[in-house]
Amino acid sequence: MQELSTVAEAGDPVGSDEERTAVFASLRYSGAKRYFLGLALSMTGTWMQSIALSWVVVHRLGGGGHELGLLSVFQFTPMLLLGGWAGALSDRVDKRQVMIVTQVALGLAALLLGVLDFTGHTSLRNLLALAGVSGVASAFDTPVRRAMVGDLVPRDAVPNAMSLNTGVITSSRVFGMALGGFVTQWVGTGWCFIANGVSYLAMLIALWGLGRRAHATRSVAGERAGAVDALRHLARTPVLLVAMVATTVVATFTFNYQLTFPLLIRDVFHRNAGGLGALFAVTSIGSFAGAMISARRRTPSLRVFLWACGVMGVSACLVASAPTYWLCALATVPMGIGGGLLMAQLSGLLTQHSPSTMRGRVLAIQSVVFIGSTPIGGPIIGAVADAAGARWAMATGGIAALLAGVVGAAWAGVG
Repeated sequence: MQELSTVAEAGDPVGSDEERTAVFASLRYSGAKRYFLGLALSMTGTWMQSIALSWVVVHRLGGGGHELGLLSVFQFTPMLLLGGWAGALSDRVDKRQVMIVTQVALGLAALLLGVLDFTGHTSLRNLLALAGVSGVASAFDTPVRRAMVGDLVPRDAVPNAMSLNTGVITSSRVFGMALGGFVTQWVGTGWCFIANGVSYLAMLIALWGLGRRAHATRSVAGERAGAVDALRHLARTPVLLVAMVATTVVATFTFNYQLTFPLLIRDVFHRNAGGLGALFAVTSIGSFAGAMISARRRTPSLRVFLWACGVMGVSACLVASAPTYWLCALATVPMGIGGGLLMAQLSGLLTQHSPSTMRGRVLAIQSVVFIGSTPIGGPIIGAVADAAGARWAMATGGIAALLAGVVGAAWAGVG
């Protein structure tokens, strides 16, 4: 079994072992640097579209928790249904080729969304249809993209690369959400969709620059390369089992910002699109800080992961009870730190405790849990928002994250 990596052709970085453990150690590899730059630009467009889409549903179409929950169902159900199979696929095929196809599909869907917006055809039905198309493409793109990160650096640098991957996504969210809010307020949502469609060119250029070096690990296990083996591996590894169960709870009930934030902005604080973008941006600053804290650590830790759950839970409750917009924004910083640290530590734990030949499948299960749980949690949190208000919807997620951290710590015997 031979793992194909860009490292063999890119060459080893110059520096001591201590330097390799630095926060940005993975960027010493040219393939990783090129990939992360393309990812940052592409994800900026993705976050711009995210805020514009929520704004259209809530303000232009007059939707509430039910409509936002329904949008989540169409966006993320494909990941729930297809993510595990896509992860198995990523262990057997050329990741670069798969990503080229998915990036083109996502870009075209975004451009079509922009055309519909400019021509006045952004009905809920059309939005749901395009959300479903993008969801199918993302179901294949996300596991493959996450697994590719491990092919760009040596194995001992994979935890750092995974933390940087989280950091790139969260840092692009800071700029993308703020820019999306500004463009939505002053220019219009249609330009956010067009910008997202164009941004996929950055990722396509980065993939083209990698050439044919970023291939998947070729599996010789035949049918055994399915997601079932990865699930068995998780079940047999206590550290991963505790982390994945806790993650399932947090992802289902807490990571629903695309639903809770727009409702808080509209119903509680009565702010415009700029205020929504700023709230997402401040949260993302915290998430980036959490990812960088994780990147500085030599090895991931279940204890740190569970503490991150607790920090996120307490902070979410503070966000829910904040009397003013600015106090709410301030409370989202530690909430973001907890979320970013949680995601980065989980990625590190999965790569540390899993063989390279199973990396794609294990990371696909992580994607299924994070993204595929949204169709379940989104409608539930949306129903809470419609029945009891946006504050209680936010608080429900906070209580769930806190309980996940406390129960997980008791289960694993860590403090």
